Amino acid sequence: MYQLLIVDDETSVVDSLAMTVQWKDYGIEEVHCAYSAQEALHIAAKYSIDIMITDIQMPEMSGLELIEVMQHYSRKIRCIILSGHDEFEYAKKALAFQTQDYLLKPVDYNELINSVKKAIHNVEEEWKEVISFQRIKQTLEANLPLMRSQLLNDLLKNKIIRHEVLDERLALVGVPFRFDDPYMMMVVRMEEDFSGYDLQSLSLLEYAVTNIADEVFQKLFTLWHCVTEQGYLVFLIKGNQSDDLHLVDSFAVKLQNHVQKFLKGSLSICLSNIAKFPDDLQNLYLDAINAINRNIGNNKSFFLTINEKSEQPQSSIVKKLYAPPALSTLLDSGSWDEAIAKIDELLIVGSSADEQSYDLSQDQLFTVLLYLSSSFTICFQPNGSSLYDQMGPEFDLLLRKKGHLSRQRIYDWASKIIIALKAKTSTQMENAQQQVATKVRTFIHEHLSEGISLQIIADHVGLHPVYLSKIYKTVMNETIGDYIYHFRMERAVHLLRNTDLKISEISDQLGFQATPHFIKIFKEHFGKTPQDYRNR
Repeated sequence: MYQLLIVDDETSVVDSLAMTVQWKDYGIEEVHCAYSAQEALHIAAKYSIDIMITDIQMPEMSGLELIEVMQHYSRKIRCIILSGHDEFEYAKKALAFQTQDYLLKPVDYNELINSVKKAIHNVEEEWKEVISFQRIKQTLEANLPLMRSQLLNDLLKNKIIRHEVLDERLALVGVPFRFDDPYMMMVVRMEEDFSGYDLQSLSLLEYAVTNIADEVFQKLFTLWHCVTEQGYLVFLIKGNQSDDLHLVDSFAVKLQNHVQKFLKGSLSICLSNIAKFPDDLQNLYLDAINAINRNIGNNKSFFLTINEKSEQPQSSIVKKLYAPPALSTLLDSGSWDEAIAKIDELLIVGSSADEQSYDLSQDQLFTVLLYLSSSFTICFQPNGSSLYDQMGPEFDLLLRKKGHLSRQRIYDWASKIIIALKAKTSTQMENAQQQVATKVRTFIHEHLSEGISLQIIADHVGLHPVYLSKIYKTVMNETIGDYIYHFRMERAVHLLRNTDLKISEISDQLGFQATPHFIKIFKEHFGKTPQDYRNR
């Protein structure tokens, strides 16, 4: 969705254009009204304006002068001029400023709408070019950006580089930063909106974000960026003019808006104070990621400075981790659905008001990751593969790219591990359970007259009665009690038909403690007493 700015010193013209057209039907999310050029500039400094409709003759500053200044904020802004003068010189100057259209008053609304639609189309096409995967691929294949990134990573790690050597390397890779240059550091975390992309291909999105940043900042600033091993995007920002660094925060917000608009994802940004290159690079970076970790649970797509702090509860996730049943217990018993529900409970915010106010911090996410990995290792079976291999390649990336840790990524990885465990053990489990069920029936057949119970059978097969009942019902689709009951009735019919045993003797063979109880159960099942059944 796009933002439109309407500028005219005639209040009625601005209000009429803003309210008459249903701009949302044409992709305009917000319409800003300015009744002077200065007010328009104030709005442009605060919002990410995509299209501007302006009068050409206004007090203090003409529409053409306003367009020239606006392009200082963003060279991608599309401008449409409204004029009461059908003069060639005006139109000629408008073309010189790459104006989208030159329309005459009174306004033809259909003509204006078509002009806005054309402007939106042009903006979309230009941004598609900026973030195209072909351009990203070419950037990845080029050696120079990689050398620049590596040099910045070395500096962030506080790698000692002599001044003269650093000067040579900066010149070699074409980075226009020199000693004592004022700079600011911007550390960017790509939020969970991007979790649909696998970690191996996430570098394409990282380069897309850096390309958008270059486009947004290039008029006033020089950028030098890298992706750290932890997965953060780090930008060093130098102003082209002495006082430009004081405008960095507004451009950082524009970067967030453009990424949300064109990549459909959120960025969290932390800005440092102004420092002198190359002083304090490592300290500023560590302070920035600590600030992000403190605030990551409070908001999505937040904007903060290194000095901002927040408090968040730490005990909630620990309670969930160790709340029974333990994940390892669920996995060991083959309770796969319950195991996934346990992971879902750990990673999805609960329903209480306190829990809804906070997401999981990065430290909490890392704690969950380690808890899950330790639970999985308990359940892995020796199969010729190392524990590390059984964890899968995603685990290695989650450990290294801590900046990309998110609930969804951890959940997807853990679910994949559980599915693999389930598939690997299902055949073994089915065979083992079938053997248990067969053993139960054999024991019942051989010891029916002894007055068997679930506890006696469980002791025989070496399983807990509850667990045994669950296994048996899963395999045989009936309970052990149901099987004993039906087997007794079938055996009773056989003995009544094929032997001359007394009713009391049959009752004893079937394991009933009292003959009247046997007679009662038999009659309830067949509708007649054992003797009547025999005599029929």
